[in-house]
Amino acid sequence: MRVDGKEVRSTARDTMQDAGTGRFRSSRKLLLSAGLLLLFSGCSLPGITLFGDADPGQQLVSNERVALHFFTKEPNFDTGVNLQAGNDYRLGVTVLSLWVDSYIEENEHNEPLDERGFDNSVMPLEWLGVTRRSRQHNWFELMLYQPNCKRESLQGVSELEVDERGGYRFVAACDGKLTLFVNDTHGFYGNNVGYANLSLSRVN
Repeated sequence: MRVDGKEVRSTARDTMQDAGTGRFRSSRKLLLSAGLLLLFSGCSLPGITLFGDADPGQQLVSNERVALHFFTKEPNFDTGVNLQAGNDYRLGVTVLSLWVDSYIEENEHNEPLDERGFDNSVMPLEWLGVTRRSRQHNWFELMLYQPNCKRESLQGVSELEVDERGGYRFVAACDGKLTLFVNDTHGFYGNNVGYANLSLSRVN
């Protein structure tokens, strides 16, 4: 009985160890799967970049222009243009369809929405203003930034000089690609409607 007892206890102990090992392996597989999911989806998460952009983008020479197609549903629209620090650029905006933020189609002046967006007073609840990506700018305002220097380059079209043809002039804050978005709340770009043709050119 004593020998048999030892064998029984040993078998029970081995069973518990096997169960513990199995749980550890399952947990490790779960963590690995979650890590891989985050790794491969990171490029589509707003504001999250796990690795640097391998595409350096196109550099424009003086007076060169590129045409772009912009949709307000895009939370981070990569223009593919690599700006050079200190150079002057011009952004032309031609709204080709009705711009709508959820159900909001007009600004505070009862005008159709465009790249200038609308004041927070149009929102049904004032406190919603704190959820904007940039609280200092209008809802739905067209925003510009360079991922290489986000804080220094972030600006809305309302801050830019407007030339005689209605284009927006700005100076690149650093070397790097230009990204555009309308000022909205992260996770709510799916209810945006609107399309515009853009022209981006280097002035000097």
